[in-house]
Amino acid sequence: MPVNEEPSEHHGSCYCGAISVTVKGPPRASAICHCHSCRKWHAAPINAWSIWKSADVTISGPMITSSENEASGRVSCAKCGGCVANHKPKVNMTVVYPMTLAGSGFAFEPASHIFYSERVMDFADDLPKFADMPERMGGSGERVEEPAKTGWRA
Repeated sequence: MPVNEEPSEHHGSCYCGAISVTVKGPPRASAICHCHSCRKWHAAPINAWSIWKSADVTISGPMITSSENEASGRVSCAKCGGCVANHKPKVNMTVVYPMTLAGSGFAFEPASHIFYSERVMDFADDLPKFADMPERMGGSGERVEEPAKTGWRA
C-alpha cells in the first residue's frame, strides 16, 4: 500500500470483543457532538463520531438496538454494554464511534463541533462550532463563537 493511503476497510469491536464492526472506505463526515442525548448515551461530556452509508458498515454479534426515537437506533453490545454505532434510518447512514475502530489505523479527523449550544465544556480548537448542525446536514448552520480557552463551563 502506498504511503499516506488509508486502508479501504477498518475493523473494530466493542469493549469485550463480542461485536465486530467493519467500515468500508472513508467516512462521509466526522465531528464532535455535544447534544444532551449523546452525552447521556455515552456518559461523557462529548461524543466523537464518524458516519458512513449504511451499506458500507457491517456489524455482527450479540447487540441491542435502542428504539428511544425513530431517528437514531443506538447499537450496543448485549454482553458488555459497549456503545458501537448509531443507525440513522431516515438518511440510510450509520455512525460508528471512532474508539470502536481503535487500533485499526482509522484516523479520526473531526471537521466541526455540532450541537455546541448544548455543550458542558468549551473547546478552543479552531474547528467550526454549530449551534445545532451544518445546513448540509439538515441543521440551521448557525455558528457559535470560538471560546478563549478549553475547559468546563461554569
